[in-house]
Amino acid sequence: MIDENGPHYFVAFQTPGPKWVPGVKYNEQPEFMDHVGYMLKMQESGLTVLSGPFMKKAGGLNGELAEGGMTIFKAASLEEAIQIGNDDPTVKSGMLNVEVKMFWVPFHT
Repeated sequence: MIDENGPHYFVAFQTPGPKWVPGVKYNEQPEFMDHVGYMLKMQESGLTVLSGPFMKKAGGLNGELAEGGMTIFKAASLEEAIQIGNDDPTVKSGMLNVEVKMFWVPFHT
């Protein structure tokens, strides 16, 4: 069934920024824990639906991480969502770039 009034979420695509260190794994980047701290803050405030890094091979930290990741989160508007995405300290520092898009969910359970 199609939910014509389905919920809207926001998706932040995090990709390497100008301060990304080439050849260094995502979880070993110099400011990685700053990003993790911000993601934890979002989760604790109830904004996060799903968040994590892209993978080349499955297995969590024992797998093979790709560069970048994605966060699906809640916000009141696209403008607020863009601000939330840009408030990540690693976006501010240039380690990550972020692109935020609105996501309508007509197919869900």
